[in-house]
Amino acid sequence: MGEDRRGHLRIPGPFDGKRIDALETPVRIYDLSEGGCFITSFHESEKGRQFTLKIDLPYEGWITVKAQTLYGKPGFGFAVRFTEVPEEARTRLDRGLEKLRARAPHEGEE
Repeated sequence: MGEDRRGHLRIPGPFDGKRIDALETPVRIYDLSEGGCFITSFHESEKGRQFTLKIDLPYEGWITVKAQTLYGKPGFGFAVRFTEVPEEARTRLDRGLEKLRARAPHEGEE
């Protein structure tokens, strides 16, 4: 139970985003990877909820993906996995994350 089930390296963030549901809501995104992210929010999102998410990626600009809520942490936010990522958005997401990882300090560096 203590093992990390994440399949992708995550970039801590924060990143700006917009949750597109009944309304367009600005959000802060953390732990971004090719497969999902964590969205900070005081409002809960029930498990399995699907919505559109726009992410402002450094070096790449805005991308749009479909996301689904995996679990929530009341008072903090909720984790999502990306369920639909158009090819152009996938290319830009991969490229943006690769650039961010290349610029991140390596272990032991300050």
